[in-house]
Amino acid sequence: MADSRVGVFFRTVAMWLLCVIFVIIGLGGMFTNFLAGLIILLGACIFVPQFNRKIKDKVNVTVTPGARAVIAVVCLGLFSYTSSKSLDADRAQHQAQEALANQQKVEQAQKEKREQVVANKDAILVEMHGLIAKQDYSGAIALGNKYSDAGSLEIDQALSQAFIKKVDADKQQLKATVLASLASIKQDDYKGLASTYSKLASIDQAYQTNADKFSKLAEQQAEEQNARGRAISEKARRQSMGLTWNYAEDEDTMSGKPMRRAYVASINTVDFKFPYAGVQRATLTIRKHPRWGTSVYVAIEKGQFVCGYDDCEVRVKFSKGKSQRMSASEPDDHSSDLLFISNASSFIAQARKSDKVYIEANFYQEGSRIFEFDIPDLDWK
Repeated sequence: MADSRVGVFFRTVAMWLLCVIFVIIGLGGMFTNFLAGLIILLGACIFVPQFNRKIKDKVNVTVTPGARAVIAVVCLGLFSYTSSKSLDADRAQHQAQEALANQQKVEQAQKEKREQVVANKDAILVEMHGLIAKQDYSGAIALGNKYSDAGSLEIDQALSQAFIKKVDADKQQLKATVLASLASIKQDDYKGLASTYSKLASIDQAYQTNADKFSKLAEQQAEEQNARGRAISEKARRQSMGLTWNYAEDEDTMSGKPMRRAYVASINTVDFKFPYAGVQRATLTIRKHPRWGTSVYVAIEKGQFVCGYDDCEVRVKFSKGKSQRMSASEPDDHSSDLLFISNASSFIAQARKSDKVYIEANFYQEGSRIFEFDIPDLDWK
């Protein structure tokens, strides 16, 4: 029984406390929005025990704690929604009032400016024209902008005149600067000249012809540079593969004098049958020996030239000339992978004037094979 009375006491205190809180919120809310405050005050009634008993007596309905919680949440939600709408309306009204006040200030300032222009138009125009005459176009534009929206046609015309003259003056200054930069550009720098004349053409169309001319020259120059670069790269690649002339200088052991060689590998390859199978190139060599003189010979990595004791012949063709027969011979040690071409001086003389040479020789069990050599720019004395 005591526990029951304590529980009732605390529930009653809690309900009165909630009632007081709702009443405070409602009264405070009525200062900003009457309807929102009234909703909360009505919600406060559900926490008054006497009010709940009257409802039970008249309609025989008991307002449970859960129902009171639901009603309280609904009232708070309506209060929040109504207050938010009220604040939005107040904010909109305040913004509209500020906008109206700002517009009135602008109109007042515009009115004062128009009155000032009416009273001082002649003096303003005299000052603007004076600045224009002194070529102080920026000053004239700043003064004109100050009164440009005051309804004076004369001031607006003077402002337009200052703008036009400033644009023209800026162009002339830029033109002079660009023209001065031409002196620092090399005459073969077509890209730089094309860029500079293009800038001048944007200012003065009279320079468009030069811009077009140097643009074309710049394109041709770029193509030539790219072609030279590709040629250099290709030459380096071919040289690394031995497909262009390589030079070497050694010392003859017996005489102690220098021995010089120029040698180049064939462009094409051959692949003989067993036991010399495998892709290989031939090598053409010009040699100047301190004891044996100048000689020309062709060598292969593996295989056998067919020549014999009585010497033999090879067919040689320089560039687009006719093929010719040249005598050839084996080396003194009778090795079969090297063949000396007779009359070395005639061969070298023709090689100096040729870009290519084709050499046809016979090989053991392989028949005749032709080797092609690139031989331009032979450096041999």
